[in-house]
Amino acid sequence: MGYVISVINMKGGVGKTTLSIGIADYLAEIGKTVLIIDADPQFNCTQALLDYYKSKGYEDPDSEQNYYSEKVLPYSKTIYKLFTPQTDMMHSYSTPNAEQLIINLKANLDILCGDLNLVLVNKVSDHTFVKRIRNFIDDNKLRDKYEYIIIDCPPTLTIYTDSALMASDYYLVPNRIDRYSIVGIDSLQKAVGNLIREERIKLKCIGLVYTMVNNITSVKQDSIRTSFESKKAVNDIDIFNSSSSIVNNIQYGMSGTIPTKYKASREDIEAISLELVEKIDNDNIEGE
Repeated sequence: MGYVISVINMKGGVGKTTLSIGIADYLAEIGKTVLIIDADPQFNCTQALLDYYKSKGYEDPDSEQNYYSEKVLPYSKTIYKLFTPQTDMMHSYSTPNAEQLIINLKANLDILCGDLNLVLVNKVSDHTFVKRIRNFIDDNKLRDKYEYIIIDCPPTLTIYTDSALMASDYYLVPNRIDRYSIVGIDSLQKAVGNLIREERIKLKCIGLVYTMVNNITSVKQDSIRTSFESKKAVNDIDIFNSSSSIVNNIQYGMSGTIPTKYKASREDIEAISLELVEKIDNDNIEGE
């Protein structure tokens, strides 16, 4: 059975999407079957992966056409399809067919694309919406098809954030070492704790990964890290031995924002991905 992992932090700018893309892309390269679900309305994950793997035929920089606008949106092949509200009492909501929504990117790697329209979901008061991602995975038996389902979550508390966590076995926390990093972790831990209590779900934090780390550490950075790790909200979180460093090419390079396409960031992603797999395997051995 496959594992569902939400990549999440309540603070933006911590490299969450880059980490999600990198882990999904690397695991697929080493033969793992992976589905990445873009649950962030900014859908940067979707844009990065489609631009790299589906951009042929849409290279004209002056054209407003691209794969997303031509092949995805017109056919409603996005995550928003999962959250379509019921508008007719005669036709109740039914879980969409995965084959009609999921797009193949390369061998072993598929995506359920993100959608700006997700922001409209928060206007709906229907509590059943928090079960939509879980039901989509279960009803389509996606755990049988994919070894890892990775959900790129937004840095905000929303219905679709809760829906992602409700569907997950684990959540992975990317974190940048700065003075305000504890704010996002504290908010996340409280939100997850409330969700676990209210919904009676089995959801574990698989660990925290330091991202965008400066390879030349300073006394100030070490002091911030020590202070961060001493906080109560971090006490029960396992911190990864591996981390990702700052790689400018991810923002400005010819291969776009796919971290596995650059040597330095690829080495980081490889270490993080293998440690993630090991942690999940060990957790399941201990739970048997």
